[in-house]
Amino acid sequence: MKKIISVLLCCVMLGALCACQHGGDYEKRTPVPQFDMMASYSFDDVDLKNDDGVSYYRQSLGRAEISSKDERAAQRINASLAELYVKFKADAEHTCRVAEDQHDGETIELSYYCTPSISRCDTNALSVVFDISQDVGGLHADYTRVSRSFNADTGEQLTLADMAQNEEQLKTFLKNYVVGLAAGDKYKENGESILFEDFETTIGELVDAGSNWYLNDAGLVVYANPYDIAPYSCGVLLFEIPYSVLEEFIDADFMPVEYEGDNGMVLADDGDKLDRDSINILDTVTVDEEGQSVVLSAEETVYNVRIYTENRTLWQRNYLTTGEGVEVKSYIPDTQANIAVRYQLADGTEIIRGIFQSGNDGSIILIDLQTVDSFNALSTIDGDEVRNF
Repeated sequence: MKKIISVLLCCVMLGALCACQHGGDYEKRTPVPQFDMMASYSFDDVDLKNDDGVSYYRQSLGRAEISSKDERAAQRINASLAELYVKFKADAEHTCRVAEDQHDGETIELSYYCTPSISRCDTNALSVVFDISQDVGGLHADYTRVSRSFNADTGEQLTLADMAQNEEQLKTFLKNYVVGLAAGDKYKENGESILFEDFETTIGELVDAGSNWYLNDAGLVVYANPYDIAPYSCGVLLFEIPYSVLEEFIDADFMPVEYEGDNGMVLADDGDKLDRDSINILDTVTVDEEGQSVVLSAEETVYNVRIYTENRTLWQRNYLTTGEGVEVKSYIPDTQANIAVRYQLADGTEIIRGIFQSGNDGSIILIDLQTVDSFNALSTIDGDEVRNF
């Protein structure tokens, strides 16, 4: 019996040693998330002109289609977003009819733009933001922001109550924090607040309604659309509450995912010369059917990968890892980038690189862009306020 126990103890110790060795190897690599969450963006573009060649209606109706290995979660998210798309399309069609009914006087170009973007995309949460611009011929176009957030694991739409450790405590904290931000010097001119007198009450109502918020990589954002708490000229006002101050109010399951391990990188290859059997190409992003094929692939794991032009997000995934890639078909210049890739490293560093074609040998190269603002289709979901879309 003692011999048997001794043998079992040796096996346990050996197994523990092997596990430690395996764990050491694992720590040297960049962990791969539990599952993927991918978004493909599409745009219904319209440019209508009268008999004189004058444009009277422009439209860019964007939508984000979510996919994942967990098909049920993706289906739930897409079903929820589809409800929004029905309204967006109806609003666009109404704007188009108003534009077509112009008969007297000079033709005015009316427009409807819906620009989607994902402000947070990881295995805990997904937040989708839509910036809407609708011009039906008034003094100015109407700008609004619409958002929905989801449990990335189940695909269910998130409410503040779903995330809160205690709903009332969370809402009270959000109200006080946002009112404190709104009362700051940022929203004053010549010492006087630029906000409406009842802004504190309205902020409380927005938080209680539970619709004007979303998650990004830095925190929870409460937003106020034009005329909610300020004049039209102030645009959409954003109030970001950092995760660091939300830890005691939000369930840990919805806090940002923290990664460890080595930092990865994104590589670029000429798609026509690449050995395609060496890479699992997850998707193809087509900007121009006749454009050049470029394959972006990962070496180690990188997170929150976004491909975008100056005005649009084209594709997004919560990670890319070794052996995975995405193809882009587009004209690739050798001077100023028209497409960029943005991603995060395991240590949180954000990388933004433009896709170029070498003027010497035509090879595909990625070049660091100096600042986020130098090429940033996501500017509408960053910062504290949005004055223009």
